[in-house]
Amino acid sequence: MKEILIHKSSDYIEEDRDYYYSDTRDKHGMIQPSDDMVSVSCDSNIFKPNPTNDEICSIYYPFEKKSFHRIYLGISFPLFANNWGAAFLRHLMYLIEPDGGVILPVYAERQGVEKNYWSRSSLEVIFQSRQKWWGMSNIWAENDGVMSMRIGKKEPPIKNSTLNPFLENDLPLIKNNVEGDEVKNLIQKHHINGITSAIVEQIIINYFGRNKGVTFCDIEGDGLLSSEILMSDYVNIIHSTQYISEDHNIEQVNKYLSKEFASKFSIHAHKKSTLELNANYDVITIIDTLQHLPEKDKELFIINTFKMLNKKGTLIIKDNLFNNIESINSILNKLGDTVEHSQYSSVVATKHKDKTNIAHYSDIIFDELKSENQKRQNVFNVLYKK
Repeated sequence: MKEILIHKSSDYIEEDRDYYYSDTRDKHGMIQPSDDMVSVSCDSNIFKPNPTNDEICSIYYPFEKKSFHRIYLGISFPLFANNWGAAFLRHLMYLIEPDGGVILPVYAERQGVEKNYWSRSSLEVIFQSRQKWWGMSNIWAENDGVMSMRIGKKEPPIKNSTLNPFLENDLPLIKNNVEGDEVKNLIQKHHINGITSAIVEQIIINYFGRNKGVTFCDIEGDGLLSSEILMSDYVNIIHSTQYISEDHNIEQVNKYLSKEFASKFSIHAHKKSTLELNANYDVITIIDTLQHLPEKDKELFIINTFKMLNKKGTLIIKDNLFNNIESINSILNKLGDTVEHSQYSSVVATKHKDKTNIAHYSDIIFDELKSENQKRQNVFNVLYKK
């Protein structure tokens, strides 16, 4: 009965394994893995149907159902409490045997909300399934900070997410093309979108709440973010727009969007040198898509894009221009008292605050978050229009 442990990367293997093997946390051996538990990661480019510890394989291989007895998620693995995260957990639940379990770290309610991570209540709201109120639940609290889950009386719900068509339609192609760069790039795009969409979603919640209708626009992305945010159960996006250059394959932009959302999704193709927004929006995102522009042109584009926000709108940017404090100050000075600037972590969906470190179960990631808070490099920048 094979057990696997999913890591963010090979850098976190030792700490992830210690988290579950330690008798400090698991005093009664309720969830302790077997000695031959196999490590896999989300960034590996090695795809095999039967992973071993001889080399770290990818979790994004199209494994057969019931391939594993237990699947453990390491404390390093970036799994957020949104539709993408729910779709991933559902996928894992079908990979385990009926008497096995998916075992994952959960956070206390307040910390879970702060990071957009899973807590006990968020798991139970989506996945709990039992026979009336007296039946045994399919979700068990194993120890402090650890839950286990399996398929219960009812099938786990399907949440609208770009991950679903990827897992169902694209992932099986890996079996015939394990060496292809196109497949590997596609996997990383979807994995990164799971992180980016969770952070953007949390920013929208913090500024607009969960119920207020919001218009959303993404600039120069591939359609994954704009589709995922539109389908989110946690924010109310009334329309999502994707601006994309004409040299992209437009048919691929809404490939991962559920059909029921088609009427709320627009695509605007433009010549790369002449991008101008044709409407105002509540939220606009620019995520690592301005690399082709010189810094001065980037600055001008960001300022002009900010002007296309509705009042109390937010421009969310991730770009190396904001790694330079002089560039940030230049933009803020030109926008004057109409703007309020804040920064969010690129690791967890939490706003950075001076001299306040973000807690994390992983000591390695805690140190990374501390360093990120000090240096503020490659973080998410939010420009709020007063």
